[in-house]
Amino acid sequence: MTKCIKIQRANMNVLVVLLWLTFLFTGSYGQFQNQHSQQVPVCASIPVGVPVNGPETFQGPKGEHGTAGKRGPKGERGSPGHPWGHGGCPTITYHFPRDDQIADYVWYRSYVPRMIEATACAWLETSDFHDDIASWVSYAIPGQNNEFLLSIRTKTTADIYIGGQSHKLLLPDLSSMNKFHACVWFSNKTRQTGIYINSERVSTLPLKGFVSQGGGSMIFGQDQDDVNAGSLAENQAYNGNITNLMIWPRVLSQNEINNLAYNCQCPVDYVIALTLDRVELFGEAHYSIPDTCPTL
Repeated sequence: MTKCIKIQRANMNVLVVLLWLTFLFTGSYGQFQNQHSQQVPVCASIPVGVPVNGPETFQGPKGEHGTAGKRGPKGERGSPGHPWGHGGCPTITYHFPRDDQIADYVWYRSYVPRMIEATACAWLETSDFHDDIASWVSYAIPGQNNEFLLSIRTKTTADIYIGGQSHKLLLPDLSSMNKFHACVWFSNKTRQTGIYINSERVSTLPLKGFVSQGGGSMIFGQDQDDVNAGSLAENQAYNGNITNLMIWPRVLSQNEINNLAYNCQCPVDYVIALTLDRVELFGEAHYSIPDTCPTL
């Protein structure tokens, strides 16, 4: 390969020696041109890849790309998802370990909407079947402390307050059940209220016209007789566990309640659920995440 380069005159002596040596061994001269200029172009045979004038090199053409390797084996399936959201149900259990106290409760910190009808469902586990009231939902607004109150009075009766109206509902013997699924509903459209125990409608009563006003305070595990968890009573504390407590702004159908109790399939249009980002715990109330969603 032949390449022409320019050499400074200061290097001419070295160049002459190199050309003389080239003549001796090869019998050819390099060609001098422009002897009176500051740079002298020189043409000489230079092997490919030999550095010229410092770091400059002659590079050969790039090699071809290699063939792609085989695809690796498929990864393993990930672990099962978190139980929250199973079937639409945020599966969380809240524990209320003490009776006859006013310190243990859960406060729902998000906004409670206005509702002309509603259904509240939860899994309840309690042995608190005595003459004291075991309150599991208490909703109060200014001027009405019993806007919506759900309580178990005895092993066969429940108290429901709706807009200050008291209703006593008859129940099957709860003392024979370690855990049971309860759904309480009311409707201003049909002017009725009632309760399901383990997916069976066990009681229905007439209801005066009522619309639950929004913006109040809702707590669980105590009965508040004033807004913001005010005027609690020791004999109205709930002692036991509450799981998957949710409220919908309508009356759930029998089929929906069956799916809740037997399949842990929760309708997604709920307005209240006790997820950890929406509640504040007080006293010795605490929570746990069950391994599975409870079912009948």
